[in-house]
Amino acid sequence: MANLLKKAMGLFVEFDEGPDDQRAPRNDSSPTPPPRATARAVLNAEELDKFGKHFEKLFDQQNLPGPDYYEFMKMMETLEAHIRDEKARISATFAALAIQGLTKEKLVETAKTYQEIIRHDQAQFEKTAAEKRDKEIGQKIKDVQGLEENITRHAETIQKLTKEIADSQQAMEKLKQTIAEEEGKLNKNKQGYLTACEAMFGKIADDITKIQTNL
Repeated sequence: MANLLKKAMGLFVEFDEGPDDQRAPRNDSSPTPPPRATARAVLNAEELDKFGKHFEKLFDQQNLPGPDYYEFMKMMETLEAHIRDEKARISATFAALAIQGLTKEKLVETAKTYQEIIRHDQAQFEKTAAEKRDKEIGQKIKDVQGLEENITRHAETIQKLTKEIADSQQAMEKLKQTIAEEEGKLNKNKQGYLTACEAMFGKIADDITKIQTNL
């Protein structure tokens, strides 16, 4: 089943096998496949085997009575090593199962039934995966969101504090400039006073001398 899965994936997943699409054009009457994956997906041998066994078990459990598409698919895989031509292999497989009562109509009808089985299984898988995601990493996602909110709050606080620091620095520089100007004025006034005081003191001393000499 792993080999079938790998081939099936080639229909819907882009592999790095070259720039040209080697697949044959799809007949308009054939079932519409799911949308092609937009990202390149690669499964290793272990994953292919795991999912191959999953679908094999799923089909075994849901296998319809009598020969149907599932038996057709398994026989196609078995005969691939012996009949390389796909058209010849399809004819040989159908002929072998037709003896057991398989018709073309039943083959197509049961193939569509297995598609529905896959769709149901996919829905269950996605539901289980979502529940597991919520259970195992849901809290971690909430923690990440909480941390992002903390970072945003802290960033806003930092931005606010940064502005306050800048405003304070600007105000501080203005105050320093005012202080320097006022200190300059005070020093100039002080020097002027001391000069005037010294001059006045000297004049009085000179007058005392003149008084003592002339009177």
